Amino acid sequence: MKFSTLAISALFIIFAGQAAASCDKYSCEGVSNVVFSSVVANTTQVKVKFPQGTNATLACNLDQEEAAALNKTSENYRNMQSMLLTAVAANLPVKLTFNQASANCQIDEVEVKVVE
Repeated sequence: MKFSTLAISALFIIFAGQAAASCDKYSCEGVSNVVFSSVVANTTQVKVKFPQGTNATLACNLDQEEAAALNKTSENYRNMQSMLLTAVAANLPVKLTFNQASANCQIDEVEVKVVE
């Protein structure tokens, strides 16, 4: 009996992260290290890479790297970058919202949840 309780507890711990992330059509939310796998900045853009398979749950298309770029034309572009880095550093829950008018996934809104 003790072994089965331990096994069930271990399964809950293993799958807890997967249950914490949720992507649906035009948004993804959950704890930052579960929602996305990395944040990449290069000379032209800042992109958020998502776990493999995320594209199947979205109404827009991630790029070939399973990533979506922050909307560089947004007046709050730098704030969105800062908020992403804060969420990663503190492992906070986030909600990323994609532009519904674009076929390619582009992040238009970043929400960092400090209290749930």
